[in-house]
Amino acid sequence: MLAFGGSLAGLLLLPAAIHAIFVSPTAVFMDEKAPSTQITLGNAGDRPEEAEINLQFGFVDTDSTGTPFVRRMEDPPPQFPSAAGWIRPFPRRVRLEPGDRQVVRLLAQPPADLPDGEYWSRLIVTARGGSVPVASTDTAVQAGVSLEIQLVTSVTYRKGLVTTGVTISDFIAVVRGDSLQAGARFTRQGNGAYLGTATFDVVDASGRRARSWSVVMAVYYPMYRRFTFPLASLEPGDYLLRLTLTSDRSDLQKGQALPAATVTDSVALDVP
Repeated sequence: MLAFGGSLAGLLLLPAAIHAIFVSPTAVFMDEKAPSTQITLGNAGDRPEEAEINLQFGFVDTDSTGTPFVRRMEDPPPQFPSAAGWIRPFPRRVRLEPGDRQVVRLLAQPPADLPDGEYWSRLIVTARGGSVPVASTDTAVQAGVSLEIQLVTSVTYRKGLVTTGVTISDFIAVVRGDSLQAGARFTRQGNGAYLGTATFDVVDASGRRARSWSVVMAVYYPMYRRFTFPLASLEPGDYLLRLTLTSDRSDLQKGQALPAATVTDSVALDVP
């Protein structure tokens, strides 16, 4: 429900306001040798913005439909490898005039007895801008809605020997209408998150690749994920759907994703 002068988080009707504040980079990696790093906040809009920076434990998960989302926990149990309690942003609050940029430093101060492994957090930037006018048929009424936008960046801290890998199980695929629907269960190996790319290839009887799609993947805990791809104009027949997981990520800098063995699986695909 809208209230004049109230707050509306993530208002999709005002894309210019949503994209006014930006954060770079969108993934941060820290370790024992580099316990501090920095991000940059910017204001590409035409109004001043107030921003508050906090950290909260979180990781990529999937819901009951196999759709990925970021699961966040304010007070994670001890078995979860949270870094939110000992990574601190400086400054925590900033004011950005139109066109301004502000560097925010992140400092990791982990416990002295921290076991080897990977620790996760989400850096949450909450931006609060000025009110946006709301159209009214009554020219005597002036109203506005104040916006509160949250931008989320992943923060990873690694200590000692950190390894990762992934396995695939329960891989299925079916054609529904003009779409390919696939699903698989992914289980992480090692003590670090698996960050990679899933490539789906539709291969015909002669071994020719008829279709191909790639999707970035993050596997923190066992999850079942579903995928949907367009199949328009693909000739009917018997095909093979091949799934290949590699530890390459085009959206990350070289060396940020942990190395892992390439994993493949395949399933028969009948296109009616």
